[in-house]
Amino acid sequence: PSVSISLVPLSSQPGPGHLLCSVMDFYPAHIQLRWFQSQQELSVVATDMVPNRDWTHQLLVLLVTPHPGMGSPASARW
Repeated sequence: PSVSISLVPLSSQPGPGHLLCSVMDFYPAHIQLRWFQSQQELSVVATDMVPNRDWTHQLLVLLVTPHPGMGSPASARW
């Protein structure tokens, strides 16, 4: 699988943005994605899982952030 985390601004104005986690090319289809802040699990918005032609899958997960920058390093585990 490939995992990327990026900041998506809501507008040109300062303020909250979205963190987008893209997970691509994973198999089998079962996957669990979670966001944490200070060991507290946060609620997220996720797309439906999308099958690819090569039998792998993809999924996007969004988290609203309180500021336009990521204050700590991103990590990904699979």
